Amino acid sequence: MRHLGLILLVAATVCGCASGPSWKRQMFAFSFQADPPTTNAQTNTVALKHVSISPLFQSRSFTYRTAASTYEQDPYAGFLIPPERNLAETIRAWMRASNAFGRVVEPGSSLTPTLGAEVSVNQLYGDFRKASQPVGIMELHFIFYEIKDGDPGRVLFDKVCAHETPLARKTADALMAAWNADLRDIMEEIQSEYAKANQHR
Repeated sequence: MRHLGLILLVAATVCGCASGPSWKRQMFAFSFQADPPTTNAQTNTVALKHVSISPLFQSRSFTYRTAASTYEQDPYAGFLIPPERNLAETIRAWMRASNAFGRVVEPGSSLTPTLGAEVSVNQLYGDFRKASQPVGIMELHFIFYEIKDGDPGRVLFDKVCAHETPLARKTADALMAAWNADLRDIMEEIQSEYAKANQHR
């Protein structure tokens, strides 16, 4: 029993992101960052049709990259709801507050959208390959397209944005804060690039 206790203590120490002495699982969620930059309101009615995550990072447990081809999942820290659902809600809230894309409708709305959007999450992990410099990694692929007679039409915008934010500490809550910062930076970049791409449309 003494050996078993020692093994468990070492495992918790190596993880670096366990929730603490009680070893209770921590649950996290992306949060909407207030006061996004605003632009001239658009007249489109926009539907965020789909948010998907690479199978590598679909788990509700936090994923850490520890070597070039090595990843670990934290048994003590994860998302409160599936991360694709949480990201969809947060991105939709940002789009609605910014006024940069048009009137943003909720899933199941009776309004007919004139613009559709899809987001693919290519990367979502804590990069711990450099123990002294842990960072949160996020990469999102945005596509906006016209909707005519209920069917997808011309693609108006296609952009991949990747950001990384240093962690204040090597903990799960610091990683969540870094991901929120990544998401804010990406949404600001998408908003700016979308406005430039469609200013003469």
